Amino acid sequence: MHHVISRGNANQAIFRDLDDYKKYLSLLKEAAAAHPIAVYNYALLKSTIHLLVEPLQDNALSKAMESVTREYAKYFNQKYNSIGHVFAGRFKSFAIQPDQFFMACSRYIDLIPTKHELVKEAKDYSFSGYAQLALGNPGDYPVDQHDLYKALGSTDAERQLVYRTLVNQYLGVELDLENRKSGILGSREYKQLVKSGVNMRKAELRK
Repeated sequence: MHHVISRGNANQAIFRDLDDYKKYLSLLKEAAAAHPIAVYNYALLKSTIHLLVEPLQDNALSKAMESVTREYAKYFNQKYNSIGHVFAGRFKSFAIQPDQFFMACSRYIDLIPTKHELVKEAKDYSFSGYAQLALGNPGDYPVDQHDLYKALGSTDAERQLVYRTLVNQYLGVELDLENRKSGILGSREYKQLVKSGVNMRKAELRK
């Protein structure tokens, strides 16, 4: 599982009106289908994108992100009669250990709009997964449900209630991923496991 952060070039606004948000989510849906990834939560800010995702095939995350950023950049430059890079290079990604950091990362994404003072409460922000996870309103992008989310209750209403409570009364790790370099969030054993997998893939590519 990964927490992905993608920014506008030079922190420029990559979403200027309602249609821009909707277009990005539409392209994300297409990319997630073509290069299978599960999207568990998201938040689209004016100049920054946060995604909580899990690739379901090798290299699916890189391919999906390459597809959505390329197609959105074409849309953006054509719509606003601009040229040059829309996004600030490659996306930043944190590999996360789900049983330890799924809720921390999901909550972090939910609260990003309030942290940036775009809204007073997470429920008031239109372009995130919070409305579905906490209130049952899927909005423009119906997010996937991870097993850890499903385990919060036996019905949708129970899961939504527990999720709202966890977001508002969370006692776990507080994250600040916007100001950190890409890395791995998890136990020492998990970090070693991820690194060994990366090294194996590099060795295979050199063959």
